[in-house]
Amino acid sequence: MAQPFDTAPYYAKLARNESLTEDEIVALLKAVNGYQAATAYLASCEAATLEYLPASTSKSERSRHVAICEKAVEMLDGDFHSVPHRTTAASAQERCRRAAADCAQPPAKRSRKVVAA
Repeated sequence: MAQPFDTAPYYAKLARNESLTEDEIVALLKAVNGYQAATAYLASCEAATLEYLPASTSKSERSRHVAICEKAVEMLDGDFHSVPHRTTAASAQERCRRAAADCAQPPAKRSRKVVAA
């Protein structure tokens, strides 16, 4: 299984004024490319969600999806300063696992009741 990319060793080397090796630079560039692709994929998924919201979707829910798409555009432009909620890859991964498992359950067995659209 793939592991989240750990930047700590790279920061530690740079803090000690050590140069990164060619292999380390290649690994960093591959990680950046991977994260850019993942960001683009998730942004595209969110845009599809927004495009196909039912007409009955509340104004606040629609506004939330619009805001997420606007933040995605900023992030794809390289602006990460405006991200309103900081999280770690591990905590986001765990939250997605829980949400997917919960939503796979019949509505009566879900831990969080989902409001029908």
